[in-house]
Amino acid sequence: MTRDQFPYFQSWYTEYVSHFYSQEHDQERQWAIQLKDEHSQRVQEEVTVIGHRLNMPGQDIVLAEVLGLFHDIGRFYQYRKYGTFRDDLSKNHAELGVREISDTPILSTLSYEEKEIITKGILYHNLHKLPEDEEPRCLFFCKLLRDADKLDIWRVVIDYYQNEQDHNPHVALELGLLDTPGYSQEILDDLYSRQTSSAGCVRNLNDYKLLQVGWVYDINFSPTFQEIKNREYLQKIARRLPETPESKKVLATAEKYVALHAT
Repeated sequence: MTRDQFPYFQSWYTEYVSHFYSQEHDQERQWAIQLKDEHSQRVQEEVTVIGHRLNMPGQDIVLAEVLGLFHDIGRFYQYRKYGTFRDDLSKNHAELGVREISDTPILSTLSYEEKEIITKGILYHNLHKLPEDEEPRCLFFCKLLRDADKLDIWRVVIDYYQNEQDHNPHVALELGLLDTPGYSQEILDDLYSRQTSSAGCVRNLNDYKLLQVGWVYDINFSPTFQEIKNREYLQKIARRLPETPESKKVLATAEKYVALHAT
């Protein structure tokens, strides 16, 4: 894919998303759609940063940018149809995204391989684990997207946590979870073992924040670890968690893991 092709995909994305903004001045809906719109554009930027630091060829960086821009395309229909970003209460937004893309000719100018990378990248981006039997080049782009996606989700939620006293809770971001004390033992055990945990273990907002800490165990590239360390993401999440011996152990383990892989 060449650089001069990118404006075509960017224009399609902008036109597509514009139809989901509220015409009735529904502030919560406006906020939710804008949240995912801006997130998608920043993920496009994050894959560019990581791609350059990995010395990827220019045509591959452009392909990764389109994937980054399109990866959450299913979120817009999801929120309009179901009023939530929770897949468990609606439909899998990755599958919705593939459907939305497939219903248009937007990928028709691409090669078979490029279509496969974009389609499978969207479909796989929210899986707990990537399929091990997938073609290596496709897996590379999937891993790149997942790293970039997490970098920006961390930025979004940390900004929200840091300013939570200045705004009303947004169900779209807090997913309707209760701000109750304690942590799920299942999530603690997973993070003690240096592995990601499942959203199915999340019982409250504390669990949700711990789940985000555990994402470091699904990061794939050194430049991403460097960004996590430089941006102090883990430390910023830690400031919004009740301090317990368990949470301190989890965070210390995660920080050591990031430091080890950031070199």
